[in-house]
Amino acid sequence: MLPVRCVVLFKHGVGFFQRMGNIDGDQVIELSFKADQMNDVLKSLTALDYGGGTFAALSYDSEEPLEKRLSNLNMHIPEKGAISAFLDQLKGVRISLPRGEGRIEGMVMGIEEVHRAKDRIMIKDTHLALLSDEGKLIRVPLLEVGDVQFLDESIRQDLRTLMDIFSTGLRKDQKRVLIHAKGEGKREVSLSYVVEAPVWKTSYRMILPEEEGQEALLQGWALVDNTTEDDWNGVTLRLVSGLPISFIHDLYTPRYRKRPVIGVETGGVVAPPLVEKGKLQLHQEVGKAEIEEASIDDLTGSSDLDVDLAVDEPEVARAPAPQRIASTSVQLHTRTEETGDLFTYEITQPVDIARSRSALVPILQENVETEPVALYNRDIREKNPMTALRIRNTTGLTLEGGPVTIFHGNNYAGEAMMETMRKEEVRFVPYSVELGVTVRHKAHTVKEAYSRAMKSGNHIVKIYRELFVTDYEFASNLDHPITVYLDHSFQYDILEGTPEPAEVTDDFWRFKIDLPPQKTTEFTVKEVCERYEGVRIQNIIRADIHQMVSDKLIPEEVKQDLEQIADKMLEINEIKHNLSKKGEQQEEIEKDQSRLRENLKALGDSTEESKLRQQYVTSLTKQEKILEQLRRDIEDGNQSFQKALKDRDSMIDKLELG
Repeated sequence: MLPVRCVVLFKHGVGFFQRMGNIDGDQVIELSFKADQMNDVLKSLTALDYGGGTFAALSYDSEEPLEKRLSNLNMHIPEKGAISAFLDQLKGVRISLPRGEGRIEGMVMGIEEVHRAKDRIMIKDTHLALLSDEGKLIRVPLLEVGDVQFLDESIRQDLRTLMDIFSTGLRKDQKRVLIHAKGEGKREVSLSYVVEAPVWKTSYRMILPEEEGQEALLQGWALVDNTTEDDWNGVTLRLVSGLPISFIHDLYTPRYRKRPVIGVETGGVVAPPLVEKGKLQLHQEVGKAEIEEASIDDLTGSSDLDVDLAVDEPEVARAPAPQRIASTSVQLHTRTEETGDLFTYEITQPVDIARSRSALVPILQENVETEPVALYNRDIREKNPMTALRIRNTTGLTLEGGPVTIFHGNNYAGEAMMETMRKEEVRFVPYSVELGVTVRHKAHTVKEAYSRAMKSGNHIVKIYRELFVTDYEFASNLDHPITVYLDHSFQYDILEGTPEPAEVTDDFWRFKIDLPPQKTTEFTVKEVCERYEGVRIQNIIRADIHQMVSDKLIPEEVKQDLEQIADKMLEINEIKHNLSKKGEQQEEIEKDQSRLRENLKALGDSTEESKLRQQYVTSLTKQEKILEQLRRDIEDGNQSFQKALKDRDSMIDKLELG
């Protein structure tokens, strides 16, 4: 097996492995993988021959379980009696056996057990029954058989396949891949592939100087796990940060397509046709609808669409090792490279990691620009800020995210998580609670007077400002000054009477505040937002108009226009009120008429009933006259109402606030 020479581990859970070595002439190179790695291997395996040779084929173990593969053969190896029971299966197979000074050839007839007495003890002898090429039945004791040679090549091949199946079955969950290399002489070959691999991890140590004016030292380590079946001896190791596309596509499982079954036509004997005189029989044409009714699967078989995406491995450019400015306590052999969105740490010294072992590999030791500060975010801790480092990545490298342990000189100071940092990027890394500073905060809202008004459709919109004020109080009990960065979660997007923030994030304004020792410092954040209140012009009254004049939102001429609209609305409401009253009066009369008509139907022909009938008729006549007048009044009122509405809408359309 070719040794592993290069390993490239990616952050998204795959590894690139390259094996290199020398071969001589035609040779079969054997590799072994776990079953769940085969899809990745079949997708990515690349073979190169640097001596002009070629690769004839690549074969690999089937996915079928051991029992299934054995069932495809007509022979098996029994658990007991390996030779006798095995030969008993091979009836009719031609073999060659040693016999005296020569050999005898014939076909196996089976195994026979012969019992004989020896010294009053029954002994069982096992014999091989053989039909010789001369036609003789021969019984050969198995104890005398030194070797058995199978004369049929197909039997020899089946036996080798059988033993190979048993051999691969001993390696649990392991699949062999055989690469057949063809060529002449000694030459170098390379095999590379991508398979799933543990994600490499990073951790840092930050050593803060004990004296001012000195730089902090950042030391980085990569945690690498070798979960393969090979020892990594002297491998070239590269660690890549980024997210190139990677996926699993099932190439290992055999696929079958459903095919149509065409029945064999068995037509009967054709009798002579009788054709009627003077008639034509037309062949009926199969309709389109009948064709469309046929199932697509019945015609063509089911179709599976398999999509495979080809992903090119990024070519990593070589860059010189960055100059170190810190005195090193760890021997570093790391070269860093950037390719697009990928960042690579290349360990320039060969790495040794035994299989099923892990290692800490040093990748960074640089001085960095740091500033000790306090960071207050009430969502993190309400009463105290956090002791933090404001770090500028001056290493010239991209720093992969990971945990960082902080030391102040030789003393442990705390721990933090550091996100991925590009070159010259600035991040805050909080690592402990600053108990020497306490924080109080309170907020209130102030509504200011209306500033202006404008017309929007059928509304007058009054605009005012609302202030959201947050007061912070920082009480420092420290004996030295400290800089606090305040993360204020903003609600509005305008500041007034507040210093500009030092930074703006997606959710916070970050203000820089210098706290003197043993003092309380107040800081106020004022956010401003414009608010709107709408007045529907159709519903406006004189009180609303007078208030807008008092607030100096409208001039005198607009006031007069609005008062005319308000008067018109009073007229409209009066008309509506009168129409409503007349409608109610009409409804009452119509109900009374219905009552009188029902009473008329119940009257008889007596004198008294005749008088009563006359009274009802007189009442109905009077009511009809009143109803007729009400209908005219209602019709006139509706016309006046529609005209008033039209006049009001015209006045609103012409209204301008200036």
